[in-house]
Amino acid sequence: MTTREALDVVLQELPQHRLVQLLDFAKFLRLQDESEAWQQFGQMQLARAYGSDEPEYSLADVERKLAE
Repeated sequence: MTTREALDVVLQELPQHRLVQLLDFAKFLRLQDESEAWQQFGQMQLARAYGSDEPEYSLADVERKLAE
């Protein structure tokens, strides 16, 4: 029996209010996956924009630039 088939059996036995809760949880899991995908995409874009040869800036460098 596949996971989907086992889930179908469980779904048939659940009352309506539990099905609503399960649907909400499934939507939450989907949003979590989408969020992780966007985070990975953002990290890839950042890595592409800023390579490993970027200079390291100290706090003093930043403060000096803000004072200008």
